[in-house]
Amino acid sequence: MQLNHRLRDNKAQHGLLLPPGDMGFAGRFLWFQLLRSYVTLQTVHRLQTAHTTMSNEPRRHRRAYSDGNRPRFHHVPLKEIPRKHPDVHSDENLTVHEISHMRRSSSIQSLNSDFVDAASDDSFQKEVAEKTQMYFVGKQEAETEVFLDRIINKEGSKDRALLFIVSEIPNENKVQMLINCLLHRGANPSASNKDLWTPLHYAVKKNYKGVCSKLLEHEAWPDARDKKGVMPYTLAYEAGNDDIAAMLITCMTNQFVRRIYSSDGNAPAEFSFHNLLEKNMPKTIIAVLDCMIDPVSPSGDVCVYYNVLDADDNGRVPTDSMFNSRSKSGLQIIAKSGNKTVVYHDVVRLLIRRKWKEYARFRFLLNSLFYMITLITLTFSAIVASTVPDPTVYGVSALQIARAVCEVWSLGMAALTLFSELNQLRKHRLEYWQDAFNWIDLSSSILILLLPPLRFTHRNEQWFVFSAAFLLWTIRVFKYAAVFRQTGAYAQILWRILIHDIVQFTTFFVFILLAFSGCLLLSLRGEGSLEKFSESSSFWSILFVGVRILIEAERIIEYTELQTMSLIIMVAFLFTICVLLLNILIAQLSDTYQNVQQDAQRGLEVNRAWIVSRVELNSLYIGKGHRITHYKESENIYDVRDVLEKWECPPLNEMNKCIQDIWESLDSHKMNLLTVRNRLARQESTLSKIQETLDKLVELQEKQENKTNNAESD
Repeated sequence: MQLNHRLRDNKAQHGLLLPPGDMGFAGRFLWFQLLRSYVTLQTVHRLQTAHTTMSNEPRRHRRAYSDGNRPRFHHVPLKEIPRKHPDVHSDENLTVHEISHMRRSSSIQSLNSDFVDAASDDSFQKEVAEKTQMYFVGKQEAETEVFLDRIINKEGSKDRALLFIVSEIPNENKVQMLINCLLHRGANPSASNKDLWTPLHYAVKKNYKGVCSKLLEHEAWPDARDKKGVMPYTLAYEAGNDDIAAMLITCMTNQFVRRIYSSDGNAPAEFSFHNLLEKNMPKTIIAVLDCMIDPVSPSGDVCVYYNVLDADDNGRVPTDSMFNSRSKSGLQIIAKSGNKTVVYHDVVRLLIRRKWKEYARFRFLLNSLFYMITLITLTFSAIVASTVPDPTVYGVSALQIARAVCEVWSLGMAALTLFSELNQLRKHRLEYWQDAFNWIDLSSSILILLLPPLRFTHRNEQWFVFSAAFLLWTIRVFKYAAVFRQTGAYAQILWRILIHDIVQFTTFFVFILLAFSGCLLLSLRGEGSLEKFSESSSFWSILFVGVRILIEAERIIEYTELQTMSLIIMVAFLFTICVLLLNILIAQLSDTYQNVQQDAQRGLEVNRAWIVSRVELNSLYIGKGHRITHYKESENIYDVRDVLEKWECPPLNEMNKCIQDIWESLDSHKMNLLTVRNRLARQESTLSKIQETLDKLVELQEKQENKTNNAESD
């Protein structure tokens, strides 16, 4: 009978049964085979659970709760349970309680080192040995089980034990292993103490990423609040912990995330998307943007929300009466940062697409048209003015009248550009100088407006000023190249080559040129042939010869007539420039072209976002209220991927085909994972049948023992 009681206790505590000592050989053999199958399947299930935890869902809106009605049944305060030791609460760190028999050490050598003299405790070792023999587990796992049993006995319940382990043990790996066992025993992952702090609060505060993942895997409440209204996400947000904050956002409902990042009209939003962008937490930003897409139907119809991207810094949308129109929107901050990963998110791209089609493209096309007309008039006036003896004299001929009209138009557009740039400088102040195009626009317009006073004072410097102004005004074409996607891609490639490759190559070439010029000058001086060639008579002449060699890729002077030292220097320079440097430059340009071509789509999205932001921020009268008049909280889209593919041009869809292949591969892996889960479900059904069989065997054994006892008593 004592054995039967022990069997029942083991069954109640661990869900396992042990064979009675007097069971027959066949029964014991069947018993052990069933238990071995059970242990194997439990191990497979744990590995599958760990794999599921580590895998990241690429698109949150495919699995998010669209109605916001997620079942909430975890977050309940612990009931008062009589315990052996009184609770001691601290307002500073909100610890659960303290146990006098537990040792607090910064380094834990083993699981049982937290218990006073547990390693040398005979009862502890005896319990470990019993569990090792009874449940076919290793010594370490048995020590973990015994250690947990003692914590549960000290704390009074598994929930309090879970809170204690997360809040008090300073080793994350040990905590993760202990809570994994506790959660499998049925501990509540969202249990709370008197301050309503849950294990997730403590795990976030101590930056235990793996513990947070395990708790969330077991349906811990990510939006649980303590008495002060603090959520685990609040702790991660304030600490700038991007990984944990993104994990928590992913486990919240879409509706709840939109609510905490939006104002209710009177009070500002609980969390500011603007501050999130400034904190530079890209994973959390992506997770929040994922919550802006809600699936509407299984066929692929989704609802996309734009309120977070169009709201002010307090989360108020443009239709709110307390909306701050001077505050930048989230889209404008993203465009300014140039973060291609965030800009390429579906929600951001859809908003850019809508604004571009509604008003930004027309405004940008109009500005591009004015720019091209001004470039043509500026070119015409420069050609005609350079051919007349006195550019201040305008005759009655049609050519001179056309020149006068073109110059008036050019001066008017330059004045309008200067006024627009000064207005931007007034609005943005120091931020204005961070944009390279602002420097070009401001300097080109100022130089053009300087031409009339220089011309009518008959200063010869007018031609140099005109030359610089014409060059800067022509460079502005890069600003308007994004009007078409193909021209925008080519402009991006050329701009990247000019900024990165040419600058690096020129810097390296200057050092070689200086070394060559100095060596050749001294060698020619020593040989007495400094005046032999007019191209090498001075240091500056030799510098110019080196530049000509680079451009023309051939010799400029007949170096065979030079003496030995000068000849060696010239040949070495020609070999270095024509053979090495030029070929390296060609290879570098080819590599840059490939890289930019692959990333062209993201770069174009950044350009479009930048254009939309400039139209909203810098408009004086026309288009000044586009952000308010064209605001749209949400829109329904049937197929996001199809819409965005049509938004792109065919030459740039190659990268998207690769992305589509990746998505198809992920879908295939998901199907394989679903198959494994179905197999596990069938194995669990088999295990339940095995458990029923074991129960019947126990009942038969008990009946047999009862009959034997009755027969002995008779």
